[in-house]
Amino acid sequence: MSAGPAAAPRAARGKGEDTVRRILEAGRECFRSYGYAAARIDDIVTIAGTSHGAFYLYFRNKEDLLHRLAVECGAQLRELAAELEALPRPLREPDLEAWVERFVALYQQDGPVIRVWLDNRDADPLMQALANDSLGPLAQALSAVIDPALNEHLDERMGGLGLMALLERLSSYLRDDVPVELATATAARLIYATTMASDPRAPLPT
Repeated sequence: MSAGPAAAPRAARGKGEDTVRRILEAGRECFRSYGYAAARIDDIVTIAGTSHGAFYLYFRNKEDLLHRLAVECGAQLRELAAELEALPRPLREPDLEAWVERFVALYQQDGPVIRVWLDNRDADPLMQALANDSLGPLAQALSAVIDPALNEHLDERMGGLGLMALLERLSSYLRDDVPVELATATAARLIYATTMASDPRAPLPT
């Protein structure tokens, strides 16, 4: 029996979605390896195993690809902000460390996108809007974990931004000699210390 006339459009749509996903993943890899400025469409289509024609069927240019990656990353950042806000209070360090692990995993995937995002948001209205919609809620969620007695001595915007910068920088320095577990535990301990509920003498993993 024939699969029917609807089968061909569904198959074409599935193939198109697969091509878009391969281009997006190749873009991530190129931005990570070469940096956004040096990455070329040639490199992206080679890694994706597709053609220039296929690239331009779905993306206008490299900036359009970056925007698509930033939209996906922004959605995940908003999910992380909601997860942090939903953690039971008072915060438990294991819960916070598990949340930091999820942030680090996202940064390992989308760190190059986040760095370009942070560097270019003032010059790019779309990136600025995405920053307001995604990084803003994350900074607010981080600010909310700070002990009120400490927070009253901080600018209401800067406490969360400071913790977000700490997370971003520690995640960006991950190398073979800086294990993920150590960076995660260090970030979690520093953030947890701002809740005034931690024991600073507890050992970090080695």
